Amino acid sequence: MPPGPRAPSQAGKPLVVALGAVRPHIGSMSNDNPNYPYTLEIAPCVKPSGHYGWAIRRHGKLLERSDRPYHSETSARERGEAALERQIRAARVR
Repeated sequence: MPPGPRAPSQAGKPLVVALGAVRPHIGSMSNDNPNYPYTLEIAPCVKPSGHYGWAIRRHGKLLERSDRPYHSETSARERGEAALERQIRAARVR
């Protein structure tokens, strides 16, 4: 289930989005990202102005990023979430 609405990123800083179900059996060990080591960042593009892109990182290293700009932050987040879920599913199969 996708997370609820997010506030727009501030001053060009990437918006980090975490997806996934809460795992109560590791509640005290977990951090704010239930998909650790994966993170999804949504950030405004330099060109074209007013557009957004996404990047998926694993342990802080770039794994995948959008190859096109999106007209809204919401649109970029939705596409990034779908790509993140594909990455997580692929990692589980390995």
